[in-house]
Amino acid sequence: MNDSSRSAFEAELRGLGYDELDSYDWDPCPHAATDGGAVFVMPTRDYRDAETYGQLGWLVYDGCKECSLSCTHVLLCGGLFTHLRVFVGGVLTESFGAAEIRPAAAPIESDDDPPEDEDDE
Repeated sequence: MNDSSRSAFEAELRGLGYDELDSYDWDPCPHAATDGGAVFVMPTRDYRDAETYGQLGWLVYDGCKECSLSCTHVLLCGGLFTHLRVFVGGVLTESFGAAEIRPAAAPIESDDDPPEDEDDE
């Protein structure tokens, strides 16, 4: 993603086949969100049982900058995410987790999956 805007990020997710974003309503922001803080997070399989990245989906927390950063700190402490992107004023300010966002239809690779035996004959 060359454009670091929230709208470009959301367009990238749609282009990769992700459905509408679910609200991440942990401790909702009680302030008038005038600075456009937002946290986009894709949970891990520990959070949501899924076979594809699209089934994991993306959650978004909307709030002021202070509440968005607070939400980010909680998520970083818990570590139950694959991707975490923080936007303030509609601009990407922080990015955590895997850099590449896989298409929604891609199967989730697991350390628990047995390796494929190429010598099956």
